Amino acid sequence: MKKKIVLLCDFGDNARFVVNELATRDFKDIVILRTDKCKERFNRSGARTVLSFNLTKFPDYIQGLYHLATAETILIDNYFAILSVMNFRPNVECIQLWHAAGAVKKFGLQDPSVLFRSPAAVRRFKRVYSRMNKVIVGSDEMVPIFKAAFGMKDHQVLRLGIPRTDFFYTPSAVESARNEILTKYPLLNGKKVILYAPTFRDQQLDVQSIPINFQDIMEQLGENYVMMIKLHPAVAQNMGDINHPFIISVENEVAVNKLLCVTDYIITDYSSIPFEFSLLGKPQIFYPYDLEKYEMERGFWTDYNELVPGPVVSTDDELVYVLQKDEFDMEQIKAFSKAWNMFSDGHASSKLVDYLLKK
Repeated sequence: MKKKIVLLCDFGDNARFVVNELATRDFKDIVILRTDKCKERFNRSGARTVLSFNLTKFPDYIQGLYHLATAETILIDNYFAILSVMNFRPNVECIQLWHAAGAVKKFGLQDPSVLFRSPAAVRRFKRVYSRMNKVIVGSDEMVPIFKAAFGMKDHQVLRLGIPRTDFFYTPSAVESARNEILTKYPLLNGKKVILYAPTFRDQQLDVQSIPINFQDIMEQLGENYVMMIKLHPAVAQNMGDINHPFIISVENEVAVNKLLCVTDYIITDYSSIPFEFSLLGKPQIFYPYDLEKYEMERGFWTDYNELVPGPVVSTDDELVYVLQKDEFDMEQIKAFSKAWNMFSDGHASSKLVDYLLKK
């Protein structure tokens, strides 16, 4: 066993903040295992070792297994089936960072699709969740959700905040990100910026089909508006070229939190983006065009219309009307942020590293 920290990442954004904070404490025994899904490159991070955790990169993969087997602390940010066959020693702690600051749709053991899986698959799910000793939360709202989704107990919850939300409390980082995006997409300068960021659909992970007429919406809104379309990282292809001068199809590699720095309005459906965007106190619109179907297939933790902090629309015309009217309940957004970002106070990474180094 080594007194090292291994981070297994499908997403990597929370991990990056933890690694950078560890580096400021001069802790260098850090290993990052990146899956093929992980967009974060960890360039200029404080990690000693960054490996590609994929069977196609066999030498890296074998090294990764070695590090998982010999680390005292393991941080993960998703469900990893490999954990079902890893029997960690009693003094090893596996901490779930997760990849969302809040939750609309059900996941884990509460995902309705679990009912249709084989008993062997369900046993595998439970073995994976049993390997997770702790979970990080940004609010008390997430505690019953993780307990139900992962079969956890109260003592397994670390109320420390979501590391990547520290970004929104760092004015220099926000300004730098804003300048980066405005340089990359100069069309945004001087415009009202709309970000459309839907979640993925299970059957559309290659190309997502969206029944929204973006061109018509932008024609109605006029030249004072620009719309960016950013699909979920799980979707392989972005929207591609859209034939309209005020619509930008954002590349998959662009970090959504950077886009939020230039965004005036977000439009989404079941994504977790609103939980972090609420920290900026800006308007949100919800366009769940397949609400009944999605609720039946995935399910929600609570009533959708009561949860979301903004108007819910069901047609393109309703969406245009809400944007043109520009009347939003900002107190609702403030209350939503206070509830869901209770522990994400700008010091989440520091609090987590305090916990890790005291072990």
